[in-house]
Amino acid sequence: MPTLQRKHWIALGVIAYLLFMLVRLPARVLAGTLARNGVVTGELTGTLWRGQAQQLQAGVLNLGKVAWQWRALPLFAGQLAADIQITQDNGHAEARVALSLNGTLTVTQLNASLPLQSLVGSGGLPGGWIGKAQARFSDLSFKNNWPVSAHGELDVLDLTGPARTPNNLGSYHLSFPVTDNQKSNNEQALVGALSDRPDAAIAVTGTLKLEANRNYLLDTMVMARGNAPADIVQGMQMLGSPDAQGRRPFSVSGSF
Repeated sequence: MPTLQRKHWIALGVIAYLLFMLVRLPARVLAGTLARNGVVTGELTGTLWRGQAQQLQAGVLNLGKVAWQWRALPLFAGQLAADIQITQDNGHAEARVALSLNGTLTVTQLNASLPLQSLVGSGGLPGGWIGKAQARFSDLSFKNNWPVSAHGELDVLDLTGPARTPNNLGSYHLSFPVTDNQKSNNEQALVGALSDRPDAAIAVTGTLKLEANRNYLLDTMVMARGNAPADIVQGMQMLGSPDAQGRRPFSVSGSF
């Protein structure tokens, strides 16, 4: 038997064995491995192939009830892929997740509506900011835990904070059009367009840039609306003189 053909049959045998394990083994066999890696789960039911965790928490990430079903065909292309559903009392998410041999994690058909505090911990964002995130992405890819491509949009609704003197700042929109993400100068960066919703206390237009070296740049023009809290209006005076439309520049940069 030629070497190439032999390797082909060996690969098929490995895939068949993995499928057998996934279909037959109960999901509860994952409990010990997940616990050792800092993942807390409630009762695990079903099988490795199709099952659910009544509660899943990894660090500050508290997802709630998680159900999964693996997909067979991507295995033959060297991918691990599954359909994921997340259910919370006040939120939900569903997506198809795939992990390739080169370590790229791809999320497709993402549709989510989740409270920010379930994504970043029970205290919400730093400073006690809270709100709800609504995401709709046809594709979203990560490499080394950093986004490298995106096509979709994210809304943050009812952004409220900080915890000591909370004010509702309304809702904001971030979109990642594919055409804006294609770079001709080998600059590997994602660029998203940031804007405000009609209920926002701060009018915002600008961009969020995520570079491959894990740097970020938020570059915007902002203006307080009539429903903006007095301390926000006062703080904006420190951003410099407004332009003809009453907007002031506001930029934040850093790295992760």
